[in-house]
Amino acid sequence: MGLTMTKEGSASLNESRISKENNESSYLTSVFKDNDINFSMSVQINEAEYKMNPHNYSKYVEILQLLATFGSTHSASKLGYINLRGLNATLEPDYASSAAYYLIALKFIKMTPNTKWDTGLILEVVEGLTEVYRFHSNLQRDLLIWDHGIKMMKFVDSVLEDSLFLKDSDLREFRQIKAIRIHIAYCLALTAEAESKNTGDYRKTVDLYRECEQMGNCGLTAADKLVKKAHTKFRLLGSRVPRVQPICTTCNFKASDLKAIWGLLVCPKCQTVACCSRACLKKHLNLH
Repeated sequence: MGLTMTKEGSASLNESRISKENNESSYLTSVFKDNDINFSMSVQINEAEYKMNPHNYSKYVEILQLLATFGSTHSASKLGYINLRGLNATLEPDYASSAAYYLIALKFIKMTPNTKWDTGLILEVVEGLTEVYRFHSNLQRDLLIWDHGIKMMKFVDSVLEDSLFLKDSDLREFRQIKAIRIHIAYCLALTAEAESKNTGDYRKTVDLYRECEQMGNCGLTAADKLVKKAHTKFRLLGSRVPRVQPICTTCNFKASDLKAIWGLLVCPKCQTVACCSRACLKKHLNLH
């Protein structure tokens, strides 16, 4: 993990490694009584990675869960990834738990002053949550988790959109910020698409996919794939959106629902106006 520890920290870590299994739980609890909570968490993250090496996966997960309880964004993100992918034969994928841990990570991020945000870590969380939304979640079935995630991502996006936040970022951080915003934009479009399947109105969905596409590539593979996917979605769903005003150009009848909108007849000559009936269309064509 690239951790630099004092001699006391190294000794404490070595002692924990040679202790018996039944003493490990008390060690994990007592370490958080130290004054330096950040240092203690760093030691524990190192301990978790140590457990991973000899494939002591259950203990690895146990330590991460404890760290997440004490507010470690990194550990919550790790648990989100583990539940998304699974961990060998020890832990099967659990997509609901994955989403829950990613949301916990976003909660910790929201509680952190944005001047101290780690954009790389935020990108990991948003990437994972995007994958859950795209392939393993359903808006109607998982409405509470889905809506909560969208609210949290909107908050993150509103902060990252601030020009003052972008002002002091270097190129690497700038690309990460853009990638985060692409993922969030795609999730918003995905949400609108799921809602459109019930209403039949795809106008908002098409607009959101277009916004995602117009963000452009950032040089990070996962985000750039979403930009390309948004372009495809925009083209495919665009045909479902009426391209003229839902008002009869002859008698000014205004379509009030989706069924009436699709019942309008678009002028085959100018293709810029619609008529409510063949009689009105005939009168309009005489003007041409």
